[in-house]
Amino acid sequence: MSVRIRYRGFTLVELLVVIAIIGILVGLLLPAVQAAREAARRMQCSNNLKQLGLAALNYESATKRLPALGHSGSGPGAPGFGAGAGWPYAWTFGILPYIEQTALHANFMAQARPGGPGLPTPWSTANNAWENANWKAQVPSFVCPSDSPPTNRGESPSLLNYKACLGDDYHQNHFRPDQGRDNRGMFQIHRYLSLGGVPDGLSNTIMFGEAVAGGAPDDIRGGVALNMQAWNPAACLARINPATRRLTAPVRADFRPTGGRAWDARPYFCGFTTIMAPNGPSCHWGGVDGNEHMGALSSFHTGGANVSRGDGSVQFISQSIDTGNQTIDDIDSPGSRPSPYGVWGAMGSRSGGEAVSNPE
Repeated sequence: MSVRIRYRGFTLVELLVVIAIIGILVGLLLPAVQAAREAARRMQCSNNLKQLGLAALNYESATKRLPALGHSGSGPGAPGFGAGAGWPYAWTFGILPYIEQTALHANFMAQARPGGPGLPTPWSTANNAWENANWKAQVPSFVCPSDSPPTNRGESPSLLNYKACLGDDYHQNHFRPDQGRDNRGMFQIHRYLSLGGVPDGLSNTIMFGEAVAGGAPDDIRGGVALNMQAWNPAACLARINPATRRLTAPVRADFRPTGGRAWDARPYFCGFTTIMAPNGPSCHWGGVDGNEHMGALSSFHTGGANVSRGDGSVQFISQSIDTGNQTIDDIDSPGSRPSPYGVWGAMGSRSGGEAVSNPE
């Protein structure tokens, strides 16, 4: 007597249906997973800014002054740190001991003049033992995980996504005070403010903010429009091609990204202004990187970017924040006039006398 054995299994149609259902579920879940990852990256970015703000306040507690935008190699009382004595080194240098980078700071100081042979130029990527171990060291607190690094690192030894606030100032933000210029932000080369030097109040004034380091030279975020020789932000906005949504030439060179030199004190590399709205274009007066810089806050977080205020608190700033009248020229000596660039300009100015609200 024969026994018929029946095998149970799935038909091809049933397998295809199951695969289709799994594909739909993955498609539904993937955006949620990506959103969760970005939320974590944004939280880490916010925490980095918090740490930098507290580091600057700890620096002030130890030295009775806030760090300068950069320590200049020239001017009164400036011995210079570099092998070439005239180069300014950024605010990032001084706060290293306060973000758990004491060893790196000690290595820098041992190399720096006048005791050592001098630090390399801030763009040096020479393949030698000291630079590989120190100058090219990437400080985790300086990098936002939502950004991508520049593709060309030829003159970008160490990345910096967080920049110091230069205020509502384009006209004079690359000068030193001894050159007769004083910008309205919390930071300027070779100017070390006391807490009393922020009359608008620390909680009302921005200290640091985030900016995209990577991207193509003509990207709105990460790129820079050069030769913007007009004093009003409307001229910078006009450098966006409405058809392509990219910056019009001339733009920064591929090897000269604004977020590639954590140790370079020039505003192009380590500062931003509260003139252009977050995620707006950045413009530079000249064709290189040593002139006036209208750098915008920017990020790949949805809708805006983070800032750290003078009291160490962190806030997310919407890219739709009020920026006032963008056709008004920045002027040489604004003094204590209210900022013409709306709430955003007032938040960056330390001495405009405005009653600043806390925009969401």
